[in-house]
Amino acid sequence: MTPTLYLRTAVTADAALILDWRKTTAEWLAATYGTDQWSVPYDWAKVERWVSEGHTFMAALEPDGEPVATITSTPEGDPALWTPEELAVPARYLNKANVRREYAGLGIGACLISWAATRAAKQGVGLVRIDVWSTNHRLHDYYRNMGFRYLRTVPDTVSGALFDLPATVVADLPVVECGSVCAGS
Repeated sequence: MTPTLYLRTAVTADAALILDWRKTTAEWLAATYGTDQWSVPYDWAKVERWVSEGHTFMAALEPDGEPVATITSTPEGDPALWTPEELAVPARYLNKANVRREYAGLGIGACLISWAATRAAKQGVGLVRIDVWSTNHRLHDYYRNMGFRYLRTVPDTVSGALFDLPATVVADLPVVECGSVCAGS
């Protein structure tokens, strides 16, 4: 059973934490599965922009607890990946979904994705989209098992496996949305 997650909007100080988690996860992925996922340094300015625009969220296991996971959901997709026709359809684009390794296997990632799809549906948006590391087929299977539909892989890009999922409301998610600060329960 997935533990209750307390979600707050990320703050500027979280950007460094998110990039540190990415580096740690990349090292784990390389050692465990031999994949080069996230081996390319990420654009710090892009993460800071998403945080400052309120698109990035941090999840904790208790109110005001230390973050254990993150997810970013933006209204704009990358025109280098998505066609003009796809970009014309309102969607939410998931990025930087990551769970700290010591909390992996608890269903936190799947819960965050379901939360993002529910949030999109409640905002009247019909699709959730994600671009996935092109060579990480285990991750492709993970998203397929979550109900995502594989669309295609964009050639000559590291994160070009494209997936989408109809945005639907998932009832009874174990998520408490806290705004910018979670107060004790």
